[in-house]
Amino acid sequence: MRNFFQFIWNNQFTFLFFVLEFIGFVLLTTNNNYHNNSLHATSISLSGKIASINNAYAQYIGLKEENTRLLEGSARLKEKVLNLSSNADQEIDRIHYKTRTANAIKSTYNLGNNYIIINKGRLAGIAPQQGVISPEGVVGIVSQCSDHYSKVIPIIHSQSLISCKLASSSYFGILRWEGKNDNFALLEDIPNHVRIRENDSILTRGASGAFPPNELIGFAVSSEKNEGSGFQSIKVKLATNFKNIDNVIIIENENKLELDTLLMEIEP
Repeated sequence: MRNFFQFIWNNQFTFLFFVLEFIGFVLLTTNNNYHNNSLHATSISLSGKIASINNAYAQYIGLKEENTRLLEGSARLKEKVLNLSSNADQEIDRIHYKTRTANAIKSTYNLGNNYIIINKGRLAGIAPQQGVISPEGVVGIVSQCSDHYSKVIPIIHSQSLISCKLASSSYFGILRWEGKNDNFALLEDIPNHVRIRENDSILTRGASGAFPPNELIGFAVSSEKNEGSGFQSIKVKLATNFKNIDNVIIIENENKLELDTLLMEIEP
């Protein structure tokens, strides 16, 4: 305490200066209309800016919440449509799909082996080999899971292979990524005699069970025939923008294990 009073005594003139400055400022602003108005204007401007920032933040949070609600609603609708389509003219419950929503929290698009990390894992029902789509189109396939996170191998990965078909003719082939451009991939093994229509939709075939049939992959841009092999390669403009991945829907095929077991028995 003694040291405190000694500090005050040693700096008494400095403290007196600040006290007098404060008193002068108060007298100036209260008795001078110009300075008083300027101070009020500055205060109002500052308050307005703070209010604008708070309002923008509140709108952003509200928008994120609304987007989440819309995605969950879209996922529920997607699940109903998939199950209605798969069970049409078939035994009830022959194929059953479940959908879950998640957000991409980290992703790459300029590597040879790109990846996406989503904020849902085993505890949310996510498992390897489940298909992942976005509101735009197919994204990729879940490869690894922890309790709360999952890794997705996207279409733009050197090891990604997806069975696809042409919407106009149902001819099918394998979609591969060349590793050059995140906007394009190649659909291979389409016979040369098949006519390729520009902007023809490229859809999933559903052969692996990771994706239901007829999920949008992209659109045909051009084709290149190989007379030696008798097959052509189709350049596909991918529907999903991998530079802007956010909301995704994970699709679980509850019959996939049955399909995998059957395929293992058939394939050598």
